[in-house]
Amino acid sequence: MSGLGIKLGIVCSICVGAVSSTGAQIVSDWSEGESTWTTQSYWEDESIRQKYTFTPKLDDRVMGKSSVQVHMQVGAKRPRDFVELRLALPRPLDLSRAEAVELWLKVVDGSGLKARNAYFCSPGFKKLAMADWLDEIDMSAPGQWQRTVVDLTNVRVLDKATPNQAGIYDRHDVTTICLNFQLPPGAADITLLIDGMQTTTLPPLPERLRAAAVKADRGFWRWRAKYPERDLSPRPNDGRNLSLSIRKLTHGIVPERPFLIWGIGPSYLNFLGDGTALACHLRQRFPDAPPIVYRKHVGSSVPWRYVLGWAKQVVVPEQPDLVLLYGIGLESDLEKIFQTLRRHTTADIIVASVHWKGDDVKNWGKDEDATNFGDIPEMRRICEKHGVEFVENRKEWAQYLRDQNMKVEVDPDDGLLLDAVHQSKYGALVINENIVRHFAARDTYAYHPGSRERRLSVTRGESVSGKESVTISSPSWTVREGVASTAASSNRIKVRFTGNRIDLIGVKSPGGGKAQIMLDGLPAEEVSCFLAGPIVCGSNNARPKSGSVRDIGPHGIALREDLVPQTWTILVADDEGNYELTGSVTGADGKGHMLKPFVSNSGQIGIPPELWRHGAGCVPFLHPWDGTIVNRTGDAYTFNVHRTCKSVVDFHGKGGEFRINLFQALPNQAHVLELITVGDGKVAVKLFDIFEPPLR
Repeated sequence: MSGLGIKLGIVCSICVGAVSSTGAQIVSDWSEGESTWTTQSYWEDESIRQKYTFTPKLDDRVMGKSSVQVHMQVGAKRPRDFVELRLALPRPLDLSRAEAVELWLKVVDGSGLKARNAYFCSPGFKKLAMADWLDEIDMSAPGQWQRTVVDLTNVRVLDKATPNQAGIYDRHDVTTICLNFQLPPGAADITLLIDGMQTTTLPPLPERLRAAAVKADRGFWRWRAKYPERDLSPRPNDGRNLSLSIRKLTHGIVPERPFLIWGIGPSYLNFLGDGTALACHLRQRFPDAPPIVYRKHVGSSVPWRYVLGWAKQVVVPEQPDLVLLYGIGLESDLEKIFQTLRRHTTADIIVASVHWKGDDVKNWGKDEDATNFGDIPEMRRICEKHGVEFVENRKEWAQYLRDQNMKVEVDPDDGLLLDAVHQSKYGALVINENIVRHFAARDTYAYHPGSRERRLSVTRGESVSGKESVTISSPSWTVREGVASTAASSNRIKVRFTGNRIDLIGVKSPGGGKAQIMLDGLPAEEVSCFLAGPIVCGSNNARPKSGSVRDIGPHGIALREDLVPQTWTILVADDEGNYELTGSVTGADGKGHMLKPFVSNSGQIGIPPELWRHGAGCVPFLHPWDGTIVNRTGDAYTFNVHRTCKSVVDFHGKGGEFRINLFQALPNQAHVLELITVGDGKVAVKLFDIFEPPLR
């Protein structure tokens, strides 16, 4: 086996199965029958103990005839702590429609083992679908059988034929399943039982998120009790720029979907944590809030100049409800981020001033705004200009230090600084609570939520405002309990709206039909609405001496004209800064240099030199870049350009309300949308949600 292309480690195997009285093979789950277990640790050293044995366990099982007992014995001075338990299947499994895989685990002896993830591999390991464990299963000590689930609905794919691109694999021919674990520090002697591996279904997403929230709340508040209580009651101006967020958190979102928060910035933002503190506080303040999901994209010492690219290609396509910015750089670049988000999303924005770092102590008691990481008075000004919620975090951090008789000093265990620049977990708590204090209901806000997001009912047909209306144009439509439905072909609904995005809320049914979508007289597939997704670093890109590979390369591109949906690859041609751009459809589309403006031959793609970063040490606002090109020959970057429309809406399903985004990234202006029924299936439409960003 070639595995992942890394040197093969120790391999041990056993066939686990049971035979009936007639000699026929009985398979109760994938871990039994003719399946073969092996291991892969990706290192070999005869001087270091590394032994894995697999045996059937007949007297301790969950289902079938036996479980599989894995005995792991590994020396302390090993080069890696990663171990892969591989299940080679006797014949390929079709998991293309599977939502998840369940299995049962039991630690019999030993401690400290941790579950990492799982790989579902095609023949020859040519393609791998990498999935996360849905549950945070506790394998730290011997205990009882525990059921855990591997989520197949959100996988990352590695295709070895194109390792520098995001791969595609539908899992129709899985021949090997790899269960990946992290060994504890020191010598390991662990006995693990595995059983009951089979497909399963997932609970609805809101249900999964609520269950995770209960668990997160319990753990967070237990941890939070270690620190002093704080007065987080709202002040007169708190929340004035968060009208939409407060409405959604207070009243929920129907049909239910998560309240999505995106955080982007440098390690300062990364050290705020995974969003647990924010989400737990928000759930306490807003008991009827929808599930809260926090995502982030971070880099090492990355200033606002490069974060701008992430705003365009990471955040905008996600259309979040709230964007959190916590970082460093020039306020002129921060303002460009505001403008980008205000032109392309309806998200609220919240920005916090940076905390006190070690070398700021010279300003203590003199000027609380003084820091070389930003111009805080200018930050206040542009936040006010663009209606961004500004958190006086620096002042409030200083006040907290005074209230608790603490100093600006590095104290990872009991202080607010982990090191000379980064906040500790305690410091992150203080910052998160300074932020969450701003989420307060008010009588009046800086803007009316309906000016950015509003809902049109298809049952009305009357004008909602002077510019927007819904028209049902056929007697075949019936209107009942707020839903317009028909089973006749060629019936139409016309929606006049102003904005850059429109969603449909409908009702699915077993006899549901379909409807075609047109916009401004064109079929949806002919409308010019495109987005570029995140730029993905190649798996073989040169590793830097400091920081990560994500700190090197283009942080953003520009979409131009005559766009064709496809995957684009930027391939570095030499060590001097030259590169080539190739489209999966367009083909070779020009050569450029990292330090010069570039427009592809076809005119589709622009690559601005100011968004190409040259490593973690490239922080232009602090000190001039030294001119060193850190990219190496063969470095590759890929991104997808895709249409942001639905040409056909399918109303067939189990039943119940659903939401679908019809268009995104439209010109922010007046449009006319038409929905035209096709065939004789039932089409049931309830609402249209309109999104109009405040900037054009």
